[in-house]
Amino acid sequence: MKVIDRTVAPPLREIENITLPKVDRLQLSNGIPVWSISAGTQDVIKIELLFDAGRWQEPQRAVAATASKMLLEGTKAKTSQQISEAIEFYGASFHNDAAIDYATVSLFTLTKHLPSLLPLLHEMITEASFPENELDITVQNSKQRLMVNLQKVDFLAHKEFNERLYGRSHPNGYTTAAEDYDTINSELLRSFHHTTYLEGQCKIILAGKISEQTLKLVDEFFGNELRAHSNGTNKSVMMQADLQKKFFVEKKDAVQSAIRIGRFMVNKQHPDFPKLRVLNTILGGYFGSRLMQNLREEKGFCYGIHSAISSYLHDANFFISTEVGKEVTAAAVEEIYHEVNRLRNEPVPEEELHLVKNYLLGVMLADANGPFNVAEIIRGLIVYGQDESHFNQTIGQIRNVTSEELMALASTYLHPDSMIEVVAGSK
Repeated sequence: MKVIDRTVAPPLREIENITLPKVDRLQLSNGIPVWSISAGTQDVIKIELLFDAGRWQEPQRAVAATASKMLLEGTKAKTSQQISEAIEFYGASFHNDAAIDYATVSLFTLTKHLPSLLPLLHEMITEASFPENELDITVQNSKQRLMVNLQKVDFLAHKEFNERLYGRSHPNGYTTAAEDYDTINSELLRSFHHTTYLEGQCKIILAGKISEQTLKLVDEFFGNELRAHSNGTNKSVMMQADLQKKFFVEKKDAVQSAIRIGRFMVNKQHPDFPKLRVLNTILGGYFGSRLMQNLREEKGFCYGIHSAISSYLHDANFFISTEVGKEVTAAAVEEIYHEVNRLRNEPVPEEELHLVKNYLLGVMLADANGPFNVAEIIRGLIVYGQDESHFNQTIGQIRNVTSEELMALASTYLHPDSMIEVVAGSK
């Protein structure tokens, strides 16, 4: 038997090709667009419906998130317990979420159970009743979670950062407060549900073992009431960024400080975004990043630190986030800016750039593995009005970006004077 020398790392291999499986574009009888990804070896399926029912569409704070949660809490004919029992009986899984730009309703199930579960999914979406007793429980749970979060310095820093960057009236800027839930009632939720879920734009993504019978079933249940076109509920909100750049949020007796530093950024629709993704990864986008090497490995200031670009349909922001001991807060902030300035003033060594490119391509390769993962990619594309060609273009831009381009991007987008700095903790 051949003995493997575990002290020798296996050779690295270049990722030569990343290919998405075929994505079919269809339309239901009512014009609702469907993206169908028939792939995989297991008899499982996911159906995801996207609605214009996020924060940008809600008439007042907390409505979108509460309406999304309440879809599982009762219909005109079923109680929340009956819905839960039906889901458990078939071993299925339902997921609801309301994000900034949209809301989703998803069903995961064995293919053979789809005929039994599609009627339930249809009923949950079209006949949601928003019962007052379940709403009271949902509101109480939401308030309790908020109270717990307000004791965490990282939550406080995140909250302050968004408010200062966007303004407290912007959908991206505000954090729902306990009193926001006090004006939520069933009638308000039913009105929002009718406007956004029933009368708003709907898109559908199917992934897994998909047959002609599957498509017929989906058309049977969702090809009538729902709409293919937007109801125009997207609002226009002015950003009201604070002119001040440095903020401190006091949390008495906190032993750690949460740091959040960042600024506005271009979103996924901008041609610079793929290269900025490489730049961000080098700075703080993976475990081997410069921020991790400096603040965690060398200085021992924190357990972890990361940077990211949060992209939304209307805008985006870049941020660096960590928690450190309060006695090293100032030193940690200084080191963060040091790493930012290195990217602005020094070319990234070719060996490091090569490593990060391979890492990102590996992530994209994993993302393209399996129909459910591909469905996530497709959702990310269609929200921004893009198609699979954009995915392929992104791969090419990541492969070909140079150190000189990255330094120019850092000089343009990562100037410290453009950053908002928030620290939450005790003095």
